[in-house]
Amino acid sequence: MTLPRPRCATHAAVALVVLAAQATAGVQSVAVPLSPSAWEATDSVRSESYLGRPSLYINRGVALARDVTLENGTIDYDVAATPATSFLGISFHAASPRFSEVVMLRARQSGTPEALQYAPAFNNVGAAWQVYHGPGSNAVAIIPRERWVHVRIELEGETARVFFDTATVPTLTVPRLAGAGGARFGVWTGAFGRGAYFSNIRYTASTNPVAATPAPRPEPGVITSWELSNVVEPAAFTPGKLPNLATLRWQRVTAEPGGFVLVNRYREQPNGGLPADSRTRELLTDSVMTGKIAGSKIVYGRTTIDSPRDEIRRLQFCYSDGVVIYVNGRPLSFAMNPQGLRDDLGIMSFIGDAVYVPLTKGRNEIVFAVIEVGGGWAFGAKLDPM
Repeated sequence: MTLPRPRCATHAAVALVVLAAQATAGVQSVAVPLSPSAWEATDSVRSESYLGRPSLYINRGVALARDVTLENGTIDYDVAATPATSFLGISFHAASPRFSEVVMLRARQSGTPEALQYAPAFNNVGAAWQVYHGPGSNAVAIIPRERWVHVRIELEGETARVFFDTATVPTLTVPRLAGAGGARFGVWTGAFGRGAYFSNIRYTASTNPVAATPAPRPEPGVITSWELSNVVEPAAFTPGKLPNLATLRWQRVTAEPGGFVLVNRYREQPNGGLPADSRTRELLTDSVMTGKIAGSKIVYGRTTIDSPRDEIRRLQFCYSDGVVIYVNGRPLSFAMNPQGLRDDLGIMSFIGDAVYVPLTKGRNEIVFAVIEVGGGWAFGAKLDPM
């Protein structure tokens, strides 16, 4: 026997459909002008015809659309890489041209997991790609040159979905954005020049409410509370000895949901390189291992651990690009992994690095000296249970 459907459920369903239709009816796609005056850029932008259509060209950096904001909704772009293009992409949720979220395309890495990547670009136009890397940040894409390709990004709260070219399912889903604190959007081509073209830029705001999702609980043992120092130049840095910490300026910071402190959120990231022999171009490894690399920057992060007794405990750590760890003023570990030293990427990971720290009964001070060359500035620590 078929039971009759309750009338209240039927009416509720019809009402929801009507409300959804009413909410969607007023939403329209809006085109963004391609004239330079419509954009706020960190480098020069120009309007010109490329591959038979009007377009906006930016050589390097970021350009944000003026007087346009979008927190939730969709942004559509047609993008084209020239034979010389190295990076191109999309900035969104931007608070300023130098503080945004970025979805980047690497034309030279077409067909690999490095071709499409999400990363925040805080306090610089360069994104923290060494820190935000792997599942939820990277995806394979075929990036042609001298052809228009469509890119759509759907923004819904702290989640972003990227559709590349003709994809009908997301090419990349970012489950939790870092959070730039803004609502502007624009185009991005990185810090090194050899830019790209953008055309048919449109956005559609969403009228649907988005519930905030609570941050995930950190893993057991992750240290979340730190103090961060001012930036120190490499000439003033001595890895084997702590400076007088009272002479530094300190700021209380909290680790990201991933368990690490994103230094880019608080300090301007350098764009340096590893020292090499000017004649042979061979890497000067000994110079790297001093931690005093020209063009790099250093910050100190400090925290305290209260121990009920004298003991030795394992401290797992992650860093980008280098770190010296001090316990109660004594240096215990030195590690370097900038791009091009151990491998081509220098990706940050909690896996594989640990130090056994001698703790005394009572209060213990842990200090990280974090060395940054480029590609993302971060560190984190996780203390094993007693």
